[in-house]
Amino acid sequence: MTDQNPRQEHLPDFLRLQEHDSQIIVRYRNSARMRHVMEGALKKGHLTLHYQPIVSSAGEVLGVEALIRIQDPEYGLLIPADFYAALDHHSFARTVGLFVMDTAFRQGESWHQQGLALRMSVNISTHHLLDNHFLEDIQAALARYPGLPPERVEIEITESAPLYDMVQAQERLRACNRIGVRVALDDFGTGNASLTYLQQLPAQSVKLDQSFVRDMVDDPKDLAIVTAVITASRMLGLDVIAEGVETTAHARLLTRIGCSHLQGYLFSRPVPAEDIPDWIARFRSIPADRENIPSVDILPTILEGHALRTEKFLMGMREHMAIPEHILEDDAADLCHLGRWLRGDGMIYYGQQPEFSGILARHERIHAIARTAKALLDAGNHAEVIHLGDALEMENRLMIGEINELVRERHTPSVDYSRRAGTSFK
Repeated sequence: MTDQNPRQEHLPDFLRLQEHDSQIIVRYRNSARMRHVMEGALKKGHLTLHYQPIVSSAGEVLGVEALIRIQDPEYGLLIPADFYAALDHHSFARTVGLFVMDTAFRQGESWHQQGLALRMSVNISTHHLLDNHFLEDIQAALARYPGLPPERVEIEITESAPLYDMVQAQERLRACNRIGVRVALDDFGTGNASLTYLQQLPAQSVKLDQSFVRDMVDDPKDLAIVTAVITASRMLGLDVIAEGVETTAHARLLTRIGCSHLQGYLFSRPVPAEDIPDWIARFRSIPADRENIPSVDILPTILEGHALRTEKFLMGMREHMAIPEHILEDDAADLCHLGRWLRGDGMIYYGQQPEFSGILARHERIHAIARTAKALLDAGNHAEVIHLGDALEMENRLMIGEINELVRERHTPSVDYSRRAGTSFK
């Protein structure tokens, strides 16, 4: 509950209502003024984009976020806070979105041609995402700039779109994944349904809101929330981008918790496109701590869940019971508990080790055996099913042993966040 205005406590009811009404009028006028500013900017070509770098916790430049600005001849450079009410207004949402995608994708293609393979993140408003033309718009923008691979594009959405229409939001985002475009959940943690979105939306990144990051060094509640979001995201195999990183202490603490990417004034303010190449040339990463494995170890929990699911599958085959999800599907090896770890933390912290590719192959083989066993069971070949069940158990024991050995021997492995860049989505 918000605190009451102390001044209002002593006002008569009719004056209190007048003050409330005047606040509504002020908000309405501000909103109208913002829409007027946006309308003028669109007509006169005053919209522009600045770009803020995003770096990996390992110290590599991952990409940039395109941030809209208005270059107003009277007021100077305006940031979104000066016209936020107009950004998602139904009169402007698609027009602004078209401008952002065209400008950002053209710039991204130019950087790729210069040898700067940066991921381009763009903000998509609720009204534009749910617009019937959105998929046509993003595909047309990508087609105009073929030098920017779709896999190097990420759209950022806030919780508003799913609140309006969850089913339609899911469909649009899955369609983006199918053409290779990544999805990020922006301002995560500030809304009412954030955990639901982690569960239901096809996202590849979570952007941790700066309101939690800013005070996490001093506020135990903020630190607890940040740790919880990062840990949940790691278990789901998602990138975590912490916004509002302003000090070296923030960066080091976030890295120790397992945050994969950082964004904030510690590295750079949003800057014009022409400043990015020079910034990259001058960029020096923060000295890493000796221990670069996250302090919160999620692997034991992942392996416990994997073991229980394996037992449940084998019992289901032998006793004709229900089969768990993410075992038989074509993309099950990407979506099961262990698959998400292998393609997330596992790839980051152990992907450069030669043994890791063998673990990935064995994991794929286990799922292939499961699919074959289920087909034989449906065909009534019970003897062969028992044989394949034994083979699956053997492969699984070998794989778990290899993972544990890899973790023991490579307790301080090299970190490579770029290995996620080529991930495909189904």
